[in-house]
Amino acid sequence: MNGQACLHELVQDWARRIPEAPALRFEGEQWSYGELNGRANRLAAHLRRMGVGRESVVGILMERGPRLPLAMLAILKAGAAYLPMDPAQPVDRLGYLMGDAGCELVVTTTSLAGQVPEEAAAVCLDDPFTADMLTGLSAADPELPAHPDQLAYVIYTSGSTGRPKGTLLPHRGVVNLTSHMARQFSIGPGDRWLQLTTPCFDVSVLEIFGALTTGSCLVQGSSLSLLDPRALGALMRDEGVTIGVFTTAILPLLDPEQLPQLRVLNVGGEQLSRFQADRWSSPTRIVNNQYGPTEATVACTEQRHEPQLGRPKPLIGEAMPNLEAHVVGPDGHEEPPGEFGELLIGGVCLARGYLNRPGLTALKFVPDPYGGHGARLYRTGDLVRWTEGDDGLEFAGRIDTQIKLHGHRIEPGEVEEVLLTHPRVKDAVVDLVRPQGGEPVLTAFVTGTDTPSLAEVHAHLRTVLPVYMLPGRVVVLEEVPLTRNGKVDRRALAAAAL
Repeated sequence: MNGQACLHELVQDWARRIPEAPALRFEGEQWSYGELNGRANRLAAHLRRMGVGRESVVGILMERGPRLPLAMLAILKAGAAYLPMDPAQPVDRLGYLMGDAGCELVVTTTSLAGQVPEEAAAVCLDDPFTADMLTGLSAADPELPAHPDQLAYVIYTSGSTGRPKGTLLPHRGVVNLTSHMARQFSIGPGDRWLQLTTPCFDVSVLEIFGALTTGSCLVQGSSLSLLDPRALGALMRDEGVTIGVFTTAILPLLDPEQLPQLRVLNVGGEQLSRFQADRWSSPTRIVNNQYGPTEATVACTEQRHEPQLGRPKPLIGEAMPNLEAHVVGPDGHEEPPGEFGELLIGGVCLARGYLNRPGLTALKFVPDPYGGHGARLYRTGDLVRWTEGDDGLEFAGRIDTQIKLHGHRIEPGEVEEVLLTHPRVKDAVVDLVRPQGGEPVLTAFVTGTDTPSLAEVHAHLRTVLPVYMLPGRVVVLEEVPLTRNGKVDRRALAAAAL
């Protein structure tokens, strides 16, 4: 790893080395590294004129396309950090994110500018006046001091208190991750990465900067093409995608034999089954099982799948270079191989903490007794163990009620808080129900008089919550079942859902 480099500096280096090579492709449109870098420099100069500087947080509200990575790169070049937002999210939620992050400026387009709160200024990249003004600015790389500990992006995840929380990520962790993958899989010019995920999901950081910091080409598709498995497969074949980052939910939808050019498949977000790992592995394709929370910069452990080993389920492996993993019991001591405990992660991947949440930061980012002065460990809340043969980490689930569904983290408490604001809901519990032989379903258990239907629940929730947090089912109960010690009886809930 180039320990002193920032993300935009690595992209600038490729723009100098291979200026004519493709950096971005989207629906037949192609930008070279030189073109992308020059446009980002002009936009960065404009943002600086508007008062953007080091540690500023600038919002991005944009559909997929070349302008999305352009905005990210320009914000970093201006010394600031970007806040990705999904146009599909409710306006109230977007307003909360911008207000909580202190975001006074948003890079967007004219069609989405109406979703930007009045308190924030909108820079519309497709506005003719803005486009003309940018052409008059310098395309030279900005001469601004940059440091890898500088803030790069802020990503919000579901919060147990009913409000999403912002995680503060510096450059250093992403540079470590992309540099490691480039070495591990010989990634460079000629490779093509697929951007499959929304920029609000931290996997997009690996997809976008995994490509642009290695001289590869980033392949983007429209939101509609990525929702249709046949269209997605056709896009990957037509564009010759060689590197992909998929959640486990995507794997059954695609035919690996139809994607012969895909040579590295990184899988994460949820438990990978041995069946799918074997199905996707081939002599010409590596299946790399990755694990990592947002707070540890996308991915922090990994293991290549080896079909011939015949494990019941793939392991999440060992910590990546410059990182560390510890399995700790309730007493705070490390557990021996074979014993389950909470996974704690340390090293250059760690976030600074949570924006405006010092108490939560102190609770989750704890002093590292194995490291030097000031070193910290992140408490993941995930239950793991080292295998007896010291082959790596085995993932077993959560030690709390947090849910992981289709790669997204969902705090049931956030959904429950909004459900309880419905006038006909007296009590509410949200849990993940796994019917026998079926896909897991986010389920809302509610009590009350004349309780709302699923359609009414969705109509109520979607004004505040993103689509991925909407329950797929509503189960009406006379009362929420409790255990002897007064906690929610989740086994009884699961039985009630059958």
